[in-house]
Amino acid sequence: MPRSHKKVEILIIKLEQSLHDAMLWSSSTPSDDALQSKLPFAFDTMPFEQWLQFVFIPKMSEIVSNHSTLPVSLQLLPMAEQSLGANNNQSRVIQVIKEIDSVFALS
Repeated sequence: MPRSHKKVEILIIKLEQSLHDAMLWSSSTPSDDALQSKLPFAFDTMPFEQWLQFVFIPKMSEIVSNHSTLPVSLQLLPMAEQSLGANNNQSRVIQVIKEIDSVFALS
């Protein structure tokens, strides 16, 4: 399926739900300093699942709601696999991230 704002919106909703289902959704927001990290995935200041929740999901939701230009490509899967591992509880999160990466792999 070609990349579209609607497809991305659906996947972001699925990602949020999978984080909730895996009990990876945080009730506390990272500090302002943690959110200002300049490193990829803010890996120096927060766990990957928090980066998804507090950086990636809001940023992608804003892009979708404003119909702004979508990123040309995304490669979240390697970091997801490294951070979340093979835990069955988190396998749905990894599956959704695979779907997201595959949508952005299309030209």
